[in-house]
Amino acid sequence: EMLRELISLEKQVGSHTPPVFLWHTVTDQTVPVRNALILAEALIKSGVSLELHLYPVGRHGLALATEETADGQESNIEPQCQSWIVLAEKWLEHF
Repeated sequence: EMLRELISLEKQVGSHTPPVFLWHTVTDQTVPVRNALILAEALIKSGVSLELHLYPVGRHGLALATEETADGQESNIEPQCQSWIVLAEKWLEHF
């Protein structure tokens, strides 16, 4: 139980937490989208700057979601998710 506390990001959020860019897919079967929402809620409660994007489809671990990072697996290519990198670049311009 103590280990679970330590690895639960939402329980580690505080004034020391830097701004967060977060994206997730609704159909991720490894990490439920609910976890991203719980983390986002904790960040908001702690006053941490947050940008959150939810994509309707995509498996866990897509990286860039492009052919470049697909490792030859078609399931790692998800056009709808490919915009996250451009959004993250724009987000980083604020810092």
